[in-house]
Amino acid sequence: MYHVRSPGRVNLIGEHTDYSGGYAMPIATDLATTLDAEPAESVTITSRAMGETRTFELDDPEPVGDWTDYVRGCYAVLDESGYDPGGFEGEIDGDLPIGAGLSSSASLELAVLAFLGAAYDLDLSREELARLGQRVENDFVGVDCGLMDQFSVALSKSNHALFVDLGEESFARIPIPADLEFVVVDSGVERSLSSTPYNDRRATIESALAALGVEHSPAVDLAALSQLDDQLAKRLGYVVRENARVRQAATALEDGESERFGDILVEAHEDLAANFDASTPELDCIVETAVEHGAYGARLSGAGWGGAVVLAVDGQNAQEIAETVEHDYRETFPEREPRTYQITPADGVTVEQR
Repeated sequence: MYHVRSPGRVNLIGEHTDYSGGYAMPIATDLATTLDAEPAESVTITSRAMGETRTFELDDPEPVGDWTDYVRGCYAVLDESGYDPGGFEGEIDGDLPIGAGLSSSASLELAVLAFLGAAYDLDLSREELARLGQRVENDFVGVDCGLMDQFSVALSKSNHALFVDLGEESFARIPIPADLEFVVVDSGVERSLSSTPYNDRRATIESALAALGVEHSPAVDLAALSQLDDQLAKRLGYVVRENARVRQAATALEDGESERFGDILVEAHEDLAANFDASTPELDCIVETAVEHGAYGARLSGAGWGGAVVLAVDGQNAQEIAETVEHDYRETFPEREPRTYQITPADGVTVEQR
């Protein structure tokens, strides 16, 4: 029997930078998907969260439009890469919530891929696991994501953030000061990337880069924005400044400057709200309330237009701040159902044979 622990992820800073080859800095969460499994001829998998068991044969890995596509897709991309793993019988469980912006999909993909790699001696590196997971989403499920989520789930180290250069597909681990902890507040405002301005923003950034003849956003300096029309300059200007902030945030962590790190998060949120128009009154309320009640900083985490906010807080005050923010938010937006999670930066996916 194999036991797999596959974390979720929270992006601390570096939003809407991934699809332009920019920088981001996520952490893996101590909230995780678990998979207990053993080899078998076909695949029989039970999801405790879904309350159901599904079975499929290895020669039938076509998408069916439900959660099992994240499992079926693992077989499809492994087959395309020349691997031939067998099946398994297993159960998916854990404490990672679904739909809270903590990347439960990447967590599930990496859990299955890591198990198959270990159980069938596929000799997959962590970088390969991440790239295979991205292909599951891009080529099988049909979600046009970058590598940030999978890199975070595969490559993270406890008590470290992961500085990711998405253009170079490289990374570095950044130590997190001992006093610094994180709280995620899910606003209860649901979003779908297909029904928000996400695709429009992405197209705008790609158009702006093409107009400048540049492939990746870190190669753009602010002076070059004068060559663009106002709207393109406004949107790309945010991305250029955000790339700089990711570097500044990494330096603040390395220097143990938690307050400076928090200030950078607030600056990032304000820029994202003003120049990328990706915030909502609910997200703004959470950020403002968190800072008023002693958080080092806060910003929306994820694409925006709903979803979650990440708070950087002193660990001694984490629970008090989390409870206060949730209480005040419920009073301001009584129609919303927020969820709050205290997050400890964790290791990437692990596999243990029992």
